[in-house]
Amino acid sequence: MSEAGGQADPRPRRPNKHGAILDGLSTAVFFVVGAVLLVGCLGEIGASAAAEQGVDNDGGSGAVGAGGAGGGGQPIGGEAPADPCDGVDCGGNGSCADVGDDAICICDDGFHAEGLSCVVNPPPGPCEGVQCGVHASCSAGSCVCDGGYEGDPDVGCSEINPTEASVRAGLVALAEAELGYCEGTDTRPYMLSQPGLWCYDFVAWVYQQSSQSLPAPYNLPTYQANALPLWWKPEPGDLIKFNIQHYGMVKSVSPDGNTITTVEGNVNSCVMGRTVSLGSIEYFGSLDSVF
Repeated sequence: MSEAGGQADPRPRRPNKHGAILDGLSTAVFFVVGAVLLVGCLGEIGASAAAEQGVDNDGGSGAVGAGGAGGGGQPIGGEAPADPCDGVDCGGNGSCADVGDDAICICDDGFHAEGLSCVVNPPPGPCEGVQCGVHASCSAGSCVCDGGYEGDPDVGCSEINPTEASVRAGLVALAEAELGYCEGTDTRPYMLSQPGLWCYDFVAWVYQQSSQSLPAPYNLPTYQANALPLWWKPEPGDLIKFNIQHYGMVKSVSPDGNTITTVEGNVNSCVMGRTVSLGSIEYFGSLDSVF
């Protein structure tokens, strides 16, 4: 037919290749768009499922609390975590605190924590709060000068004169060299003038052997043992007069000053060393004035 008269055109029509191509492209675009939409839906479904199961973006997993995914709320279907302070009374002398899911005791004044109990603090030591001078330290509640120092330990001690220290050490060495000599077995100069009564003569003889010119022991300034000044204590080489009629020489003194180690003549007729208490001594003869 012609366009004017509506009659059919007897000529055969040639295929439109451009139309076929457009049809093919439309079909392909349809399938691509459909695939994209499908993948997107699957991704949303997977993310939703992962969130419900507690899977994070890094592949880890964790409980999802009532407050939301990854939150610190109560686990779904579970119970609240136990309070670490349940049943902890800290011995009745403090209170329990939750620190990092661990229970600790914060104790009242006068108490300290031992585990999950508050126990009373030990009583203060005798030197607690005692302030001593320089080169001095506290011993049994009292200040004493450090080794090699002398003076008032409450105020401060000064270094012992090197000459004094040397002379005192020399006296002790001389006395100790005589240990074990006995009257009746040995003959020593200090035993001769007063046989049986030579304890003082022993100390006087030791002084005479010193490289330092020393006075006779009887002439030394004395300090009563029951009333010693706080700033003074006996030192090696000083004379000892005991409560009985007996003499000796100081070898060393304990830090608290209450125990004296001696070297003595005529102890059971021999030169012997002993350790005695301050209470057994009447007075000391001090060599301090010599130096």
